[in-house]
Amino acid sequence: MNKLEDFITSPLGVYCHDAGSANLIVAWLQDCEIDLSVCMEGPALLIWKRYFPDINTSPIEEVLKNSTSLLSGTGWGDSEYLVRLEAKKRSIKNIAVIDHWTNYEERFSRNDNEELPDLILVSDKYASLKAKTLFPLIPIIQLPNTYLEQEAKLAKLVRTRDCRSLIENILIIAEPIRDKSSGKNQGFEFAAIEFLMNNFDKINLSNKLAKIKLRPHPSESLNKYDFIQKKYDHLVTEFTISKNSSLHDDLAWADLVVGMNSFALVVALSAKIPTMSILPPGSNESILPYEEIIHLRDL
Repeated sequence: MNKLEDFITSPLGVYCHDAGSANLIVAWLQDCEIDLSVCMEGPALLIWKRYFPDINTSPIEEVLKNSTSLLSGTGWGDSEYLVRLEAKKRSIKNIAVIDHWTNYEERFSRNDNEELPDLILVSDKYASLKAKTLFPLIPIIQLPNTYLEQEAKLAKLVRTRDCRSLIENILIIAEPIRDKSSGKNQGFEFAAIEFLMNNFDKINLSNKLAKIKLRPHPSESLNKYDFIQKKYDHLVTEFTISKNSSLHDDLAWADLVVGMNSFALVVALSAKIPTMSILPPGSNESILPYEEIIHLRDL
């Protein structure tokens, strides 16, 4: 089975900003014995501190100065892209991680300028096939999804009871839905949650007790969904905004996990929790390549 050490040269530099790639990279690094220096910013810094609280991060200039290869995420923002550009100027081997199943080409392009890495890492067969099709000249390596395995296992261990067939606890996995071309927030995530709340009659809910917990995306503020909470609080016994840093804790609480295109829905499936897409009618198809996901708009 492939492992990270097989494809990197020491000393390794690591840079992440967005949470998706950071989750994969941090999980791989837990079992990686190699000389490395790390720069984490934004949501990725919180993830790093959770798993490596005693290892300090460094400024990106110091990381690049001390590295012969760079492992980076491929998020929506420009920072990871710009760090890869700088690494290329310094003849540092560029290794990029794709953490999802959408916008592959856009991850490596800014202002019509495409800069591909030397190697792309993915974590499942669907991503591998897509990346090999889009980037035939770049080596594509599939590594085990250690993050998925860990979170699903922990969710099962933490759970105190089986999922109820008459659903009591619904976990909403929130995420900012961005315009493909601009990367800007469009507020579509609110429409998806409204679609859920207006179609409660299609869900096999408990008549006595129904609770909702909404988990914001790591890049979102905790108060982003306050107005949704206030608007629909009367429909359920309890409507809370999750402040848990660990996904597995929230999953262990849920009888049903709902969301749009978040990887957290795949973790829920792996933890054997009923999982539902709340993308409303008229929106794009779900990009999650898993047939087990229920679709509210088809009920």
